Amino acid sequence: MVRPPGNSQMENTPHEARTVLILKADRLCAEALRSLTLSALPRADVALAHSIEQAEALVSARPHDLLITGAGASLAGDMLDFLSRHTGDGRPIRRALVVTTHLEQRTVAALRSMAVHGVFDSASDQPDDFIRAVQAVAYGRRYWSASILETFTRLWAGSNSLFRVLTTSEQMVLAVVGDGCDDERAAQMLGLSAATVSTVRRELHRKLGVQHRGELIRVAAQHGFVRFTQAGVTRPGFGLLSAAYAARRGKRGPIPQAEAQAA
Repeated sequence: MVRPPGNSQMENTPHEARTVLILKADRLCAEALRSLTLSALPRADVALAHSIEQAEALVSARPHDLLITGAGASLAGDMLDFLSRHTGDGRPIRRALVVTTHLEQRTVAALRSMAVHGVFDSASDQPDDFIRAVQAVAYGRRYWSASILETFTRLWAGSNSLFRVLTTSEQMVLAVVGDGCDDERAAQMLGLSAATVSTVRRELHRKLGVQHRGELIRVAAQHGFVRFTQAGVTRPGFGLLSAAYAARRGKRGPIPQAEAQAA
């Protein structure tokens, strides 16, 4: 489903679709996306990356008009952090289209606040829809699959939505203690006192209606604040939370610096 475009005159910006970077861990899927992308943009120069590290190198070498990326843990890095650092006006990537079959709620919440022009649900939409999505985003319009828009609505519709109930600092603490670490370890990672972490943890228990640390871990994983992978624990979009937290604190104190990954 196409969201009402910001610029309906596609012919005004034909040059914006010339350089495309596809970031997808699965090589066969990446090649399939390349083929569909060339069907949408026949004159595009399409490069492939299979990890965040490879994408960083390609983006450092030259800017790209369009990034088409997956959202899974298999990219061996934080896709949300990569998008936040490189996407937008004046940055190496002008526009971005996220392709996925499943989005965790934390990822959906982060994409909602970022300079991402589209999210395509390959589980519900058809290949022809992908071609239209690529063309829309490449020419300055927006494309959001209907299933993704429904998820957006569910996340913010109710007054008891987790992303409405929890403050930014509480979400940060949830992302850290969600791997099961104790208050001392969480305090070290966040740059806070153990007493502060303990206080926030108790508030999390109250707001989320959980009694034990194990339940807190379950909630954190279920909503995508932490991922448990073979490489260790990752915290999608933690850099975004840190930046939002710092903006609200202003000059009132140090910025918490949790590890994005922990072995």
